[in-house]
Amino acid sequence: MKMSKDCTPVYTLLIGMFCFCMSVSGAEWVPVHKEPQHRQVFENEQVRILDVELPPGYVSLYHKHLLDLIYVTVSGSTVWAQPLNGQKRQATVNAGDLRFSSDNHDLPHIHRVGNIGDTPFRVIGVGIKGERDKSSATPALTGDIRGLKQEIERSHAAVYRITLKPGESTGLHSHNLPVTEVFLTEGQRLSESGETVSIVPGEFRWQAGGFSHKHENKGDQTVEIIEIQWR
Repeated sequence: MKMSKDCTPVYTLLIGMFCFCMSVSGAEWVPVHKEPQHRQVFENEQVRILDVELPPGYVSLYHKHLLDLIYVTVSGSTVWAQPLNGQKRQATVNAGDLRFSSDNHDLPHIHRVGNIGDTPFRVIGVGIKGERDKSSATPALTGDIRGLKQEIERSHAAVYRITLKPGESTGLHSHNLPVTEVFLTEGQRLSESGETVSIVPGEFRWQAGGFSHKHENKGDQTVEIIEIQWR
């Protein structure tokens, strides 16, 4: 069939649209931070932080993990995870639970996740980019670490849980290398500047290191904080 010159641009456009749709529909996975409910909330040259919240009944897109994220569970639920071309595995995850991506699978890893519980499933995921130069003998954490309960030990990180009743505080300690804090409860705490500030579940802070502080509960309810000390 012979086409007129007037038809050629329309034909070309239709072919282009068809190829684009085929490309999109044929995609098996997306990068983790492109999954709609895996919101990237912070990134710099050292770290990427995701705020993941899956409503009840939500099934994520297949997404690819490259970084060994540590997940801090803010709101728990019953969920399943399914590797690409693999079987589903179901688990009940509770608020305050901690785990690294590499605890369950090798990296890189492609999977999808579904929330089959009655409550939102929310985690803060923190991943360090690359390897730190460990030629320096500088210790990552020094000082009075009373009140810091170590729960996970890795070559590149130590994870501490801090639980403070009203009026309690940790010891004064120094973070000589980068640290991430994730707050699990509502409450009030004493800031480094001496002010009383409010905290909410899921709030986080990335700090580059080279500072000293202590946590003090200035409110009337128990405060729970996760400190991830990178090495």
